[in-house]
Amino acid sequence: MKTAPLLALLGSAMMSAHAWSAPEYISNLDITSFDGTVLDANLFVPETPAPAEGYPTVIFTNSWGLEKRQYHFQAKELAENGYLVLSYSTRGFGHSDGLVDVAGENSIADVGVLIDWLETNYSVGKLGMAGISYGGGISLLSAAQDPRIDAVTALSGWADVVEALYPNETVNLVWGSLLVTTAFDKEAELEQIWSDLRSGQNLEQVIEFGAKRSAISYIDQLNENGTAVLVSNNFADYLFKPNSMTDFYSLLEGPKKLLLNPGTHAITETLSGNNGHIWSTSFRWFDHHLKGEDNGINREPKVDMTVRISNKLEHYDDYPVTQESTTWYLQPRFTMFNSGSMESDKYDGWSWSNEFHGGWDTFAGTGIPLISDALEGFGIPVYAPMMAINGYYAIEYKSPRQSETLKVRGAPKLEMWIEPSEKEVQLNVHLYDVNFFGLGRLITHAPITVRTDEPGKKQKIELELFTTSYDVPAGHRVVMAIDTQGPVYKKPDNTNYTITVPYSSSKVSSLTVPHL
Repeated sequence: MKTAPLLALLGSAMMSAHAWSAPEYISNLDITSFDGTVLDANLFVPETPAPAEGYPTVIFTNSWGLEKRQYHFQAKELAENGYLVLSYSTRGFGHSDGLVDVAGENSIADVGVLIDWLETNYSVGKLGMAGISYGGGISLLSAAQDPRIDAVTALSGWADVVEALYPNETVNLVWGSLLVTTAFDKEAELEQIWSDLRSGQNLEQVIEFGAKRSAISYIDQLNENGTAVLVSNNFADYLFKPNSMTDFYSLLEGPKKLLLNPGTHAITETLSGNNGHIWSTSFRWFDHHLKGEDNGINREPKVDMTVRISNKLEHYDDYPVTQESTTWYLQPRFTMFNSGSMESDKYDGWSWSNEFHGGWDTFAGTGIPLISDALEGFGIPVYAPMMAINGYYAIEYKSPRQSETLKVRGAPKLEMWIEPSEKEVQLNVHLYDVNFFGLGRLITHAPITVRTDEPGKKQKIELELFTTSYDVPAGHRVVMAIDTQGPVYKKPDNTNYTITVPYSSSKVSSLTVPHL
């Protein structure tokens, strides 16, 4: 969630400014919340008188680790176009008092107090909230609790906290550690929850903590309120993956729009905004739903999806964007020095099995945590030399060469039979686009930690990989590489295990890829 203020200024400076009039800027406001906590805020007031229905109003909420000045240029541009704009530092960040509660009850109650303050001191019309990351999550949660919020733009926000920090029962070690260590004034509960999650203790309390802070838990309230919701997430965001947000989006019944972009968490919005598209679309969303402008956004396709690497922007009526898919069935490898294959027909040969082992990382990975993910937004993908992947610690399956471009759109799904030798094992599943020279570019990935009371027993796992948009060129192969650990996720305490993959007419494993 944490991004540098300088980056926010750089990204904002790329936006166009078409001022109607110079707004008044009040740089330091102290607003006392319900429990005496003083919140630090600033305010842009349009120079033009409030219309009869009141000023269209936007509240900006900071990202994790940042503060009220994060959106200075965006707030100023909105104010120049007739908006009343309040930006504030959430409790525990910036110069606001209080302790960080991770979008808990206190933080959500603060938003209600801010709205009360605005309505007491100014003529407020329709009201919206916006924010990146932490700000996006608080905006969604606040809109569910307060029907006075008419529209939201949540950028790199979350729908499900548990899915973010514990995807497929795997601890998101890098991102979770980053969040906890960068909140200096925080509730003690946060440290305890993170400790419990890493140790696998008190998971019921951990899940309860996350559910209370997850917008998907309040979908009924948002639908009842009729809130107009725009959400934007990034394909290489390995904190707030797009999957739970697309699930959340699909459950919304009111006005809605979904933006899916290349890049990692919060960086895409902070730097270029996907060539300005994210912020310009957010402003148009507010212009329509708060100002009442007939700018056509309500008649446009609901989903804007930008293809990874090429950065080509595509538009779709809704999500999922396609009902087409290809299913490949996994076929065995014959030695650890070669790959298995993925074929259109199910395996029907003799019963067979392959093994790979825990205890070592391989080249089948997601690159350098945070850095590689950020570079992807600039069209620089993660590369892997597939021939260098150690077959003792990993297993690969390759598709036929593609006769035409395979336009992957959505979340690939793996169904795979395994026989774990220990009670806890981990699989890191990666899909690569592999060229004629054996060099792979990462399409998507996902981890899964499997726990069983019966090690040595065959079981089928089902795994949805992270949502993606990627074009595999004609002549290339899709290669699935599976190993047992990587730098992003917490590995099992005991990595001395074997994963056996059985093949038979009754133990059929497959990969299904959605595409245009």
